[in-house]
Amino acid sequence: MRRQNQIGAALAITSSIIWSGNFIVSRYAIHLAGPTSLAFFRWSIATICILPFAYKNFKNEMHIFKQNKAYFFWMGLVGFAIYNSLIYTAGHYSTAINMALFGSTVHPIVAALLAAYFVNEKLHWKNITGIILGLIGTLYLLTKGNLANILHFEIGHGDVWMILAGICFGSYNVFVRKKPQGISNNSFLLVLFAIGAMILLPVALFEMNYIQPVVYNTQLLWIVLYIGIGNSTISYLIWNNAIQKIGAGKAALFGTLIPFLSSMEAVLFLGESFSNAQIISGLIIITGIVINTWPSPIKPIVHQS
Repeated sequence: MRRQNQIGAALAITSSIIWSGNFIVSRYAIHLAGPTSLAFFRWSIATICILPFAYKNFKNEMHIFKQNKAYFFWMGLVGFAIYNSLIYTAGHYSTAINMALFGSTVHPIVAALLAAYFVNEKLHWKNITGIILGLIGTLYLLTKGNLANILHFEIGHGDVWMILAGICFGSYNVFVRKKPQGISNNSFLLVLFAIGAMILLPVALFEMNYIQPVVYNTQLLWIVLYIGIGNSTISYLIWNNAIQKIGAGKAALFGTLIPFLSSMEAVLFLGESFSNAQIISGLIIITGIVINTWPSPIKPIVHQS
């Protein structure tokens, strides 16, 4: 059990590192493609990438997918089409640091609460402590180390989009645990990637033609490859495995690392400002994660004679 927790934690951390770049990309790509177009490119590339590895399993499991059409439609809609469109929309209005802050603060709370209700993951004192420390760390970063700044903080349009995105991803985290028996991870993602892309296609075409034309260049190519292969295919496979090993509530708490990671990347790649508050908040968040995932001592079994 301890080994499983360690592997699950390592997988969740790896996914968080990869995903933290998504907020940087969404800010960088605002002049190259609209939010829906970017999300459509992402899931289309992801579908193409995972298809060769998942097709055989998908073919064998087709009957299970047909029996659970509603489940897969809603997972693809909320966890893929809507979630990523909201992120890329927020990129037009908010900084990368704020996007990571709001998105990564909301989804662990939503995931922990929904997991307790829908999949019977009990809220242990470690989970509650981890959530509280994650919130404190995020709040510390948000206020730049001075809680008095919260009185003057205003939630912008981009922040609202990210709050909604966090709710979507928190919901996805929980209902992954409801995945129908007999479905392999790669075929599961293949179907959700494809559903996300198909839902987005008509909206993306409208956006490309009437709202924001796509600027096709080398920069866009590298961005689409990054979000389609690394940020989607690789990271979702890793993340879903983490959820299966340590549960939705614990896995979601590793998402509180993303604000710290994204803020560091925003300094390096976008020229956003750096402060000591980022280091302190990162330490608070990491402490919460360590407490939440620290294995409980195994109680000896007492045999009664």
